[in-house]
Amino acid sequence: MQLNQIIQLDITDMTDEGGAIGKIDTLTVFLNKGVIGDKVKAKITKIKKNYITADVQEIQVYSKLREDKKLCDIQDLCGGCQILDIKYENQLKIKQNLLKQKLERIGEIVNPNINDIVSMQNPFRYRNKTQMPLCMKNGQIQIGFYKQKTHEIIPFTDCKIQNEINNKIIEIIKRFIINEKISVYDEHNHTGNLRHIITKISQKKDEIMLILVTKDSKKLNIDFMVTEFKKNKIPVKSIVQNVNTKKTNVILSDKNILLYGREYIQDMIENLTFNIYPNSFYQVNSIQMEKMYKRALDYANLQGTETVYDLYCGIGTITLLLSQKCKTVYGIEVVAQAIESAKQNAKINNIENAKFICGKVEDEIENLVAKSNMPNVIVLDPARKGCEEKVLDTILNVKPEKIIYISCNPSTLARDLKKLLSTQEYELKEVTPYDLFSHTMHIETVALLSKLDVDKHIDVEIKLDELDLTSAESKATYKQIKEYVLNKFGFKVSTLYIAQTKRKCGIEVKEHYNKSKKENQRVPQCTPEKEEAIMDVLRHFKMI
Repeated sequence: MQLNQIIQLDITDMTDEGGAIGKIDTLTVFLNKGVIGDKVKAKITKIKKNYITADVQEIQVYSKLREDKKLCDIQDLCGGCQILDIKYENQLKIKQNLLKQKLERIGEIVNPNINDIVSMQNPFRYRNKTQMPLCMKNGQIQIGFYKQKTHEIIPFTDCKIQNEINNKIIEIIKRFIINEKISVYDEHNHTGNLRHIITKISQKKDEIMLILVTKDSKKLNIDFMVTEFKKNKIPVKSIVQNVNTKKTNVILSDKNILLYGREYIQDMIENLTFNIYPNSFYQVNSIQMEKMYKRALDYANLQGTETVYDLYCGIGTITLLLSQKCKTVYGIEVVAQAIESAKQNAKINNIENAKFICGKVEDEIENLVAKSNMPNVIVLDPARKGCEEKVLDTILNVKPEKIIYISCNPSTLARDLKKLLSTQEYELKEVTPYDLFSHTMHIETVALLSKLDVDKHIDVEIKLDELDLTSAESKATYKQIKEYVLNKFGFKVSTLYIAQTKRKCGIEVKEHYNKSKKENQRVPQCTPEKEEAIMDVLRHFKMI
């Protein structure tokens, strides 16, 4: 193998980001694109010891999983819809399998009970929020999305996953920019004014918020735009100017100027009303969000007497839904604006049994345990990075009857479930995946863990002299295992991989003496191929 060499291979799997995976001999090949079942020609771009990367040059045979025709003119340029090429029913199967792989490989969960993924009735037009950068190109205003892994703006005429009303809003904004002679931001030299356009749409109350992100703090004159919205019957209830003076990739700052209407729009989840502000986090797929939260409530099965903790509570969406079913619920969130919104949302819904705490979850959960009743149920809904280990340790010390984990990242979900299951005090009852982001590889998941009834478990003492172990069988060293694998299978395995496989088989292992002291370290996981080879050795030495 050498750089720029053209290789032919079959696509057999996909990455979390929508890239493709194949094999050449025993080497794994990571490709920039492709669908399971494609046969491709690709150019090698990088060669490493255990894998290579390559760019697809030609698709020789198209997978049966693919759509029959292109659904979007810019899908190969825009980074938004990684798997729009794949038929929707096949997207769901790929996501379901990805979740299963993560739970088994990272979480080391054997045969996890995963329900069928909850699909969308209509996998298009589902987003209630759109963020669009601007630039000038050849004297023309460009409004669109960033090209994948770049800051080049790709203009569009109609995005299939956005609300169609955005198309009308964009045309009015273009005329507004020309009419008011507003300069467009240039990120290369930090000049110009209008940087981003953001729309938020309430699907149940038919309200729209428009956010204009500017570099300068001078208040924009929006009379022309308001007149056009009214003329075209576009239900804009809030126009906000967000002032971001920094040279940064962060879109929104904390400074908002109200230009028109209210500072917020409202949406509903079940029977509750929520105020949504410019900086509020709110799930972009309202229909699927409501289904997912209902499942979380079903898992909690509250009877009205419980104390519940909602960790990473945001603006209080899940917290307030829980409040209607329990005695008291506490929500913890680090973002101060979100906590203020949560308190306001409790007030407008006349809810008094929901208490909100601003601070880091890992710190505030310990304070809360000391001051309040022990929780019967804990709900987790962290960001993509998952839960801090300190949070999981506290939960295991508190020992609630149920833990409900809502996740937007299967990898960190699997990692955290492994930790929560490590004490053998909890059982993973079931996992339900939800498709909130069709045509992307993102998966949302709700997992239920229940505390085991210790009275129904017994301790068993096994004496070693009853196991008929020979000296050789009980003392197979790491060196012997490595040599056996190399001789029989022709590849090497690390001490870490042997330890991981031993643990998976229930064999006690010592902590690795060379373990990294870094927090949140990324620990490589043993591949299925090497795991099976190690297990073959363990069977040979009658260790399993």
